[in-house]
Amino acid sequence: MKLMLTALLLLVTFPAVVGTAAAAVATAPHPAPATRLFLWVPPGGFPDRFPYGQCTWWAAYNRRVTWNGNADEWLANAKGLGVPTNSGPSVGAIAVYGPVGGYSHLYGHVSVVIAVGAGTYTVSEMNVIGWGRVSTRSIRWPDPYIEGFIPLQGDQ
Repeated sequence: MKLMLTALLLLVTFPAVVGTAAAAVATAPHPAPATRLFLWVPPGGFPDRFPYGQCTWWAAYNRRVTWNGNADEWLANAKGLGVPTNSGPSVGAIAVYGPVGGYSHLYGHVSVVIAVGAGTYTVSEMNVIGWGRVSTRSIRWPDPYIEGFIPLQGDQ
């Protein structure tokens, strides 16, 4: 009986303890994992309330983000605040992907456009090759998985 009660107590309290610890680690300030992407990014990045290690953290580190939500909600949430959006890539834009095409099937994905070429665009992103790791890749344009872009504003 004692063993059963102990097991039940562990099952009830363990998720809360682990979840609290994980939330504390994710929201604690972290140093940038790489050099800021653009000269207009302040040293240490823009103030960022997104969980470290996620794609949203890296995008908000390199761009002023005034909206909330999971990655797949960013386009609609930015529009809801009057932030212009676009259907094509431009340097500095945030690329927003829905939960398709190999991206998170729950949360979508965001990245920052760092170059645009003939038929391609290149992004910097976090949490594609591993949690908290920054990587770059070139993507064919038009991209069937893109929901849209949030281009640079005058205050960046």
